[in-house]
Amino acid sequence: MSAQIDVNPKLLIWAREERFGNAPLLDVAKEIKIAQEDLVKWEHDGKNVPFDALEILAKAYKRQTVVFFLPDVPQKTKKIKDFRNLVNGAEGFSPDTLLAVRRTERYLNIARELQAESYWNQQYDWAKSFTGKKSKVEEEAKRIRDLLGSPKDGKLNKRNSDDAFRYWRKIIEEKLGIFVFQFSMPESELDGFSYAIDHLPYAIVINNKKQAVRKTFTLFHELAHILKHNPGACKIDPLSSQEQFAIELECNAFAGEFLVPDTTVKQVNSVDQIFEFAKEYNVSGETYLRRLFEKKKIGRQIFFQWLEEVRERSSSFPRIKREGEGGPSMLIQSKSTRGAKFFELVSNAAIANQLSYSTAADLLGLKASSIST
Repeated sequence: MSAQIDVNPKLLIWAREERFGNAPLLDVAKEIKIAQEDLVKWEHDGKNVPFDALEILAKAYKRQTVVFFLPDVPQKTKKIKDFRNLVNGAEGFSPDTLLAVRRTERYLNIARELQAESYWNQQYDWAKSFTGKKSKVEEEAKRIRDLLGSPKDGKLNKRNSDDAFRYWRKIIEEKLGIFVFQFSMPESELDGFSYAIDHLPYAIVINNKKQAVRKTFTLFHELAHILKHNPGACKIDPLSSQEQFAIELECNAFAGEFLVPDTTVKQVNSVDQIFEFAKEYNVSGETYLRRLFEKKKIGRQIFFQWLEEVRERSSSFPRIKREGEGGPSMLIQSKSTRGAKFFELVSNAAIANQLSYSTAADLLGLKASSIST
């Protein structure tokens, strides 16, 4: 029989709400396969909680078991500032998105602990002269292109859009010092968000369920929000204010200008040509179509006529499948989720004895032996 432990019941409530928000207790109990009456009792007095039940709760709430032995509730995770009145009206974010926010906050806190404030100020010295203003979209997109050392015409000559996204992610981390994380979130909820609410460093979080061309566009859309010093969640809600709607369009304009520079937008005569040029830039057909409309290469009537066909064809594109048996290794998954910048920061901290190998392994989702070797 499992040992029974007394815990602070407020910790149980806190961990549940951090993971599942305001979801009814009955729904949570069904989801984690724990009797509702047991949850009610434990959250009421915290008495005689079986240790194996604590382990089940820890796994369900995405926490380490030891968190339930803390004397007090940790400081509540800051949620994304709702700059854009975004997800499902006033209902808030889903548990998976809240988990992505919490993980982002945790990773950035670790980064702040491992490097002094002066280090991060120096990392983002480049950002001080950017405004993100609508009138400076073309100029600032060019300056970012120069900072990244990317081709002036925007063409990367990558094999496919997945390779292009990996390149842009890597170079943004290396040249701009911005962490780029990928987490699983509902596809219908949001494409991604940028995060730097109180202190440096910055992070851009991408929904890993999206197609690569969508990820790339989101990457630069969120970079535009950072340039405006306006991070938050990336999804336009039909009920958003006119001012915020305008900001979203400006960020879209920056992403479009960066990926397909004004001087390279070519006239087309068909949807087939749109996809041909889009492939050259590793962008979506819709992105290239919108650039045509923005540069007045096509009129409004043609734009909406082609938009429907472009979206219909784009939705049928299959995702790229990799050859070989099984999925990626844990090491590859860890780097894909956290990005090379965070992975190396944590690994190097463990080697330098700034973090224990067990802590580093927990942060990276790996075994300690895979870090120390």
